[in-house]
Amino acid sequence: MESTAAVQSIQGGFKAEREFGFQLEARFPGLDLSGVDTEGIAIVVEVDNPRRLNLYQLSKVLVGAATGGVKTAVISFPSKKLSAAVPLFNLFALVDENAQLKELQRLEAAIRTGV
Repeated sequence: MESTAAVQSIQGGFKAEREFGFQLEARFPGLDLSGVDTEGIAIVVEVDNPRRLNLYQLSKVLVGAATGGVKTAVISFPSKKLSAAVPLFNLFALVDENAQLKELQRLEAAIRTGV
């Protein structure tokens, strides 16, 4: 079955699209879906290069997905052939924590250099 999900490409090092939960197993064979809800819609985030990942843009997309009723997120690294399914809230919490950590490191570097 061909996926008809709308792809949202962001200049943030990732591509996000919505996918029906029941299609995740066919799209990602071998993916452990036991800890997530596959009854509704899921968001699939494909990260091409983790170094170019814009966490602020990703968090905006995740908040928009949560507002739309999405409960499951699949994060995929196609170049490494890695993927994981997690509840959307858990992924958002990790992204938000890393975004705050990046900002604190930036502030610490500015204080150290006296800028």
